This record gives sequence, structure tokens and C-alpha cells, in this order.
Amino acid sequence: MKKYFSLLLLFIFSNLLIAQNIAFEQVGISVKPGSGSQVVSLMDEFYGNIDKPEGVNISLNYVNFKADDIDVTHFITITGSVDALAELREIRGGDKYGLYNSNMLLHAKVISSIAGTTLLRMNLEKAGEPMAQVWRWNVDDPLNFGNEFSSLIKSFPQIGYLSLGQFTHGTSMKGESHYVYMSHKDYATALGWGPKTPEQQEAFLKFQKNTSKYSTFLGSLTMTRVKRW
Repeated sequence: MKKYFSLLLLFIFSNLLIAQNIAFEQVGISVKPGSGSQVVSLMDEFYGNIDKPEGVNISLNYVNFKADDIDVTHFITITGSVDALAELREIRGGDKYGLYNSNMLLHAKVISSIAGTTLLRMNLEKAGEPMAQVWRWNVDDPLNFGNEFSSLIKSFPQIGYLSLGQFTHGTSMKGESHYVYMSHKDYATALGWGPKTPEQQEAFLKFQKNTSKYSTFLGSLTMTRVKRW
């Protein structure tokens, strides 16, 4: 499998800017009404007072737009290298984390917990932008899906941070396997996103038509970052 994805990246993205790929963990939570500030305070108290491994980023994001099958109100996302996330897991396993987790459960319910890795990252200088959209698919043919995505972003380039990745742990019965993550600088930019020119519209429709032969689109969501540690 590792060799397969290495060849996939080499074949698809040889003409694109590729950054070092990272891993991620994401916990979906449903925050009780009125408990938003308590959740932020608890994360401040724990994540703001630990010696994080180098390259690890932790963020709390509020879900602005979602389908009716997504029950979460927020996502806690942790990104970094595989080794760094493993090191952070040790820190998160102690008594202090146990207390943090117990207190957190007084204000929020854990809905989901997933993990995965990126396959492509572009426009890294925009990674700190405060809003993001995420699209999810169940993909049966990763090679052709990657080829079509490569063609799409060449014809419809994105100005924000862009990531194509795969889910590896915690997937649902819907079988989500791949995602696209894109950042936006503000709310207006997120709402106004979409193909503008006839060429961009054609590229977008071509991607949808061709990938529908071997993948199932599972929906999208839009998030605003509350805080980053």
C-alpha cells in the first residue's frame, strides 16, 4: 500500500508544489448550549500549558454549515508528523489529561474520532486562514480520482491552503476514504467560493462527472476556527 501511494503521488503531482505530508486526528464534539467558553477555557488550561512536540498544531473549529447527518457542533483537530502525534498521545495519556477529559465531558459529547494522512498540500502560507471547507468521498479508484483532481486544480486553481488526503481510522459505514480541505481568508470569501469563468465551470463539471463513475460524494461542511494552540 505504501508503494502504491508513493507511485500515485509521483504520477499525479509531479508538476505541482508538494509539501511534506502530515497526519491528523480529529474529534467531533457536540457542545452543550452555553458551554462554548468553558470548552475553550479547558483547552487553554491543558493544551496551553504543555510542551507540544515540534510541528504539532491543535485547533478548535466551529461548524457553520453541515448536512443533517452531521451531529457535531465543533471539531478538535490535531496535525503533525506521525512521530509527533505519537509523542503527543503519551502526553495526553496522563492524569492531567484525564482530568481535562472528565471536565470536557461535562460540557460536550464526543460524537466521532477519526484519523488520516494528507496526500497533497499546497499554498502552505495560507494554512492559518480562519475558515475552511471540507468535502468527503468514498473512492474506489484512488489513482483516477487523483488524476481528475490534478486536472481540476490546474484549470480551477485555489488561492487558499489546499489539501487532498485519506481517512485511515474511524471511518463510518458510509466508507469515506478521501477528503479535500480548502481554507478561506474570511466568511465572504467562503460564501462566494465556486467556479467563476466558463473554463472553471467546465473543469468542475468534468471532475464531478468523471469521478462519479468510481466514487460517491458524501457531503461537505464549512468551519470557522475558534482558537489554535
